[in-house]
Amino acid sequence: MSDLRQLRAVVFDMDGVLIDSEPVIRRAAQRAGEVFGHTLSDSLYADLIGLPGAQVEAALVAAFGADFPLPEYRSCFERLYREDVATNGIRSKPGVPELLAALRANDVPVAVATSTRSGHAQAALQSAGLLDYLPVCITGDQVRAGKPEPEIFLRAATSLSIDAHACIAIEDSEVGARAAVSAGMWTLMVPDLKQPSAELARMVREILPSMPHAARRVLSLLNLEETP
Repeated sequence: MSDLRQLRAVVFDMDGVLIDSEPVIRRAAQRAGEVFGHTLSDSLYADLIGLPGAQVEAALVAAFGADFPLPEYRSCFERLYREDVATNGIRSKPGVPELLAALRANDVPVAVATSTRSGHAQAALQSAGLLDYLPVCITGDQVRAGKPEPEIFLRAATSLSIDAHACIAIEDSEVGARAAVSAGMWTLMVPDLKQPSAELARMVREILPSMPHAARRVLSLLNLEETP
């Protein structure tokens, strides 16, 4: 169990926390589904948020049938995602650049723990103008057991040479928050597209309505002054 007095690092989820990428991912996922004659509803998409790629694909097969062409769908999704990002870019979530700047100014170690694969994660952070702040990025293809297992958060803490119990984790998804809690991190949840279950609400430290609120809470937990 994390002790408030020992908190000294921050581990961020990426999609929906650092960057406003969930709408881009959802558009690409749903358009790719249409190409192959299937409707990926908003509710089904919300159930997939934060899951590792293998679990997402298993859920798509369960929903659309054993003959659903996963390799073709994956390629189509990735093409549509890249085209959308190239055309429209990806914005950081409000309050995130200021928070990262404040953490850097105070020498607070930070890392990313995202289910997204390495190449896509780096490109997304670069597009949002955040990559320079986040040299430590643990991705879904770098771990054996994805979220909700704690491995990705434990790997992030190890990469920072800091005990997981000394880390604040910020997550937007249920599976991600469960992973962070299991890793022993002080977990703040900022729901993006789906509200947490009552069970999860009891597990996390706090549920906050937006990233600006989370940014202020992180600075408070670390006993840092809020930047102007």
